[in-house]
Amino acid sequence: MQTETDLVTGPAPHWHEGVSIIDAMQDVLLALIPITITGILIFGTGALLVIITCVTGAVLGEIVARRFKGEQTNLGDGTAVVTGLLLALTLPPTAWWAVVPLYTLGGFLSVAIFREAMGGLGRNRFNPALMGRVFLLFGRTTLVYLAPYLIDFNPAFTPWLEELEVVDVMAKATPLLRVVEGMELPSYSTLLAIYEGGSPAETSALAVILGIIYLIYRGRISWRIPITTVTGVFLLSLFLGQDPLFQVLSGGLLFGVGFMATDWVTRPVTDTGKIIYGLGIAVLVVFFRQFIAELWIGYGGVAFSILIMNGFVRYIDKLTARRVYGQKK
Repeated sequence: MQTETDLVTGPAPHWHEGVSIIDAMQDVLLALIPITITGILIFGTGALLVIITCVTGAVLGEIVARRFKGEQTNLGDGTAVVTGLLLALTLPPTAWWAVVPLYTLGGFLSVAIFREAMGGLGRNRFNPALMGRVFLLFGRTTLVYLAPYLIDFNPAFTPWLEELEVVDVMAKATPLLRVVEGMELPSYSTLLAIYEGGSPAETSALAVILGIIYLIYRGRISWRIPITTVTGVFLLSLFLGQDPLFQVLSGGLLFGVGFMATDWVTRPVTDTGKIIYGLGIAVLVVFFRQFIAELWIGYGGVAFSILIMNGFVRYIDKLTARRVYGQKK
């Protein structure tokens, strides 16, 4: 006869058949290798140094937060490294030295605040890397806006702020911004193979697709979220008169739905819930791109869409939970 002490569970994510968090994180790192290598080949050492900066900030975030809470630090599980790498791949690597303090802070906050302070590993409600990305989006944009006033206050800020503005321009050199600005659009083959602009997560749709296929093959993520989201964006874009294939291949959509939206902790548990979740992300992405693309917030449409749906996950799970056999309505 079982007692309460026979089964001890911890917070999500949970795996069975002897698969540990370390095993899962190793697979995520392997899936990110093609994207990382492509980014480094295109952007050079700048991309590599941004990765080092964000990962260092994330690791420091876990050390500081765990010690503050009086908990044991477990860097060996690889979760902080994965969070830092995911964040780094969404950031423009140009003029990296100008944003080292900002990027390090982004990696630090992703783990220390947006994961550990919000419940810790397995209990955070929002994707930590995306929260860090949104923080940096606000921070960089704010600094660029305040640049003239900061220079007036102290001219010594001029070189740093000028380089920061270069990074801001690079961040907006994405295919979607070419649509807004009426510029010539890259071909499908360019988007699929190598597009030189934006961030490493946007440089090669093929590299991202290979990573997603690997994670699905290894059973680390469900196909339902990426397939549902991509199909939803394709069909809604077609309905609204947009180029559906261009919308799918651009703007970091594939990276977002393959590596962020499928996060084990912040996505729904049930199969039906995953489909609802994916459709919700698709609707929000198309909304951001179609109706407020002229606003800077539209540039982070994928990030905002996933984070918004993260907030509904517990309700989606409750709505789609299986009824216990024999339970009355």
